[in-house]
Amino acid sequence: MMETEPYIRKAELADIPAILEIEQVCFQEDSFSKQQFAYLIVRSKGAFYVVQEEDRLIAYVSLLFHEGTRYLRVYSIAVHPDFRGKSLGQRLMEQTVRVAYEYKAEKITLEVKESNTPAIGLYMKNGFIPTGIKPHYYHDGSDAIYMQRTM
Repeated sequence: MMETEPYIRKAELADIPAILEIEQVCFQEDSFSKQQFAYLIVRSKGAFYVVQEEDRLIAYVSLLFHEGTRYLRVYSIAVHPDFRGKSLGQRLMEQTVRVAYEYKAEKITLEVKESNTPAIGLYMKNGFIPTGIKPHYYHDGSDAIYMQRTM
């Protein structure tokens, strides 16, 4: 049997259980709830994409467009640990940039845990620069690095 290439598509409400599974394994106590994901998928101003491989969701990105600004925020991005090292984060960053162009965004912003060096490397490779620190941003008290990319 041939393996199918993972592909990116818009998220649907039916994807929430799989998204929650990825969220829990990646973020533990900092994870979002089922209700938060339902809002992000259906009602928020932005976009929510998942990466699907055969019948399994393996990664996602949630993007929010800031009302009254031209900023697109990477609200959450995660790749299931079993599927890391396959450039899925890079593909989601490329999708994020496409959405930013589509929305005519001036900047893309995000926060990342200061200890998450793989993610920081990915963001810097994609043109993001650290512009500040948000102290005690995460549940465990650790700081977030605020990063942005000008379009």
